[in-house]
Amino acid sequence: MKDKNKKERKSLRRQQRAYDRMAKQWLRDTRLLSYLIKDGVPPLASDPIEAIRGYIETDTDQIPYASGEIAFSSGAYVEPDLLFGMKKKSWQAYGNADFQKDMPKAYDLESRKNLYVAAMVCNQVGKKVDYNALRPVYSMWVVNDFRIKKSELEIKKEWIEKTEGSQVTRNEPKEGMMNLATFKIGNEIREDDKDSLKVLHYLFKCEEEKKANEKLRAYGFTMEEDQRRVRKMCNLSQGFIEKGREKGRNEGRVQGRAQGRKEGAVKASVDAIRRFSKEFGVPIEKVYEIQRKDLTISEARQVGKRLGLMEDKT
Repeated sequence: MKDKNKKERKSLRRQQRAYDRMAKQWLRDTRLLSYLIKDGVPPLASDPIEAIRGYIETDTDQIPYASGEIAFSSGAYVEPDLLFGMKKKSWQAYGNADFQKDMPKAYDLESRKNLYVAAMVCNQVGKKVDYNALRPVYSMWVVNDFRIKKSELEIKKEWIEKTEGSQVTRNEPKEGMMNLATFKIGNEIREDDKDSLKVLHYLFKCEEEKKANEKLRAYGFTMEEDQRRVRKMCNLSQGFIEKGREKGRNEGRVQGRAQGRKEGAVKASVDAIRRFSKEFGVPIEKVYEIQRKDLTISEARQVGKRLGLMEDKT
């Protein structure tokens, strides 16, 4: 049994690595990247997709180098999955796109996002600081935890707050220096979802290959190579989706058991207090005060409500 579980875990890790490689390969595709930019970079939101593809500073449809190292003076460094430049006439900006296959437990993802943004700003500084030469940066994160039900796009914007005496005014600038966009890919897709979320869903969370290819054709993914890659992603993602569902079911069962234990403790305490009060003629509130010391705060509150000693505000 142990050997079987070990083999299953090893196989799952191989599938995860393969899936991760393919996801990062998709990020290099300027067709997908242009949809992320359209919805994640507000200054370009009204521009056509084909125009946005032309703003990405690359000569190929597939950006050749997936990662780029940004080093700090301490010797430490960060390594985004994809670094790229954007240019529209006089407007210029830098961006990164990173794929996160689940929500990490070992560190705070928000801290990592903020570090990448700061690193991209600092990386523009040469031997001499030229403040006017600094480009704004856009950090875009694709999060594909298989427990996410509905797709979401989160854009973090900068705000300026002015205080004059007791009067406070809060204004959103046209464009901040440091910008964050997080694309959370859901297991479900809705008609009113952003195009970027729909494309990500059909590429990364596809369960039906035929349907995914049919939907993706409308977004410009029409080549035979696209269909081959979608087929592979579908085969990999189906297993992960089921694993995510199973994990969700297990978490639900654990929560249910915990709730059941809590409910049992509350009911047992209520029954014991009423029985003791009746048999020995002790006021029920006095028995409750003694018994509550053995309960958690939440359980004591529930017991008090059921005995009519506390007001139920629900």
